[in-house]
Amino acid sequence: MIVDQLSSVSDDLAALEPWTLTGGEVREVAIAVVRARTCLDAALSRLAGCAEDMGLAKDDGATSTTVWLAGATGISKGEAAKLVGLARVSGVEASQAAWARGDLSTDQAAVIMKAIDALPDWCGDEERADAEAHLIRLAAEYGLDDLKRLANRVLEVIDPDGADEHLGEQLRKQEQKAWDATRMAIKDRGDGTTRGSFITPNAAADTLRAALEGIIAPRRTAANAEHHGMGADDWLALPRDRKLGHAFTELITHLPTDALPQSGGLAATVAVTVDVDDLRTGQGTATNTSGTNLSARNAQRLACNAHLVALYLENGTRVIDHGMTKRLYDRHQRLALAVRDKGCVFPDCDRPPAWCEAHHLSFWSEGGPTDLNNAALLCHFHHFLVHEGEWEARMGADGIPEIIPPPRIDPERRPRRHARFTKQEPRAA
Repeated sequence: MIVDQLSSVSDDLAALEPWTLTGGEVREVAIAVVRARTCLDAALSRLAGCAEDMGLAKDDGATSTTVWLAGATGISKGEAAKLVGLARVSGVEASQAAWARGDLSTDQAAVIMKAIDALPDWCGDEERADAEAHLIRLAAEYGLDDLKRLANRVLEVIDPDGADEHLGEQLRKQEQKAWDATRMAIKDRGDGTTRGSFITPNAAADTLRAALEGIIAPRRTAANAEHHGMGADDWLALPRDRKLGHAFTELITHLPTDALPQSGGLAATVAVTVDVDDLRTGQGTATNTSGTNLSARNAQRLACNAHLVALYLENGTRVIDHGMTKRLYDRHQRLALAVRDKGCVFPDCDRPPAWCEAHHLSFWSEGGPTDLNNAALLCHFHHFLVHEGEWEARMGADGIPEIIPPPRIDPERRPRRHARFTKQEPRAA
């Protein structure tokens, strides 16, 4: 019986002694455990769906299937709600099967299933199946955050021409909800400190986050330590939330924003790129350097209330630079790089532009020019890694930076790109 089999597996895992394993075995067992846990999540979700159909919650005196599942299993209500919600999604058989096999993690399955469920009503079964298969393939290549971004634009696979307009309409509705939900509360705690909380639209939060990240960037360690009267090691030892708290205090004391500390001139800069025609009509979408999508209508409002930096684009995507002969990239070049690269270009790295350094793809010492065709943003760690010589960075033929791993990682040394440069592949007609 299935209950006996599961009990046997539980006993085997309880008896596991990790210290008896080799390093390779630890990796192998860890992957197997996660795969098994994923399969169990999928099974529990199916059981929750069955319980809902059978009315077990009412029979057992629970107010909902979520409450029933949490009470019966001891998991949190949040986790129970997630599994119950996934059980209610229909028309995603491929994702459910991949989840049940352990090929998709529970979080990946949730991203894909919700993205397919959110497709507009005019999408047919064939189009939905194509989009679902596309996202399942991407899940094997990219991390969860990157998968979320790609899933948000999966409509491009079905309707490349109409996807931008549809997404723009979705974003306008989302922005209205964000405006309605915007709140801030500040309360004196009576002990010399004040506690605050806020809800704000993502675009505004990106500006705040960019400023705070710029203040606590690694290159400002000495300045931050001196500012707070402590040693550099003591500052580095502080938890990240405390550093951000001190950065927020510094941000307040340095208003207006033109007095903020600069990291390559971009500490508090969030640039917005939008097609000129979309800006004029208010239709379609815009994107800022943090990767947040905005409606073109919101970009219109920003254009009315902010100074805009003009960037000349080739074919609507590639920033044109006239070439420079100096050693360091200037503020305007750094801004252009932030718009183009949106952060460290090393695959899977999530460091924002304010944490990055402009790297000469062909080293300056070897005659490489200081222009955008020879530049890419790399965080301090990956910049050091590339200069060590094992890893290489180069510009792809299409103007997208690529990272080439050493032979010990990939004997064929196939170029890798950050997921933010991934373009959706439209389905065949």
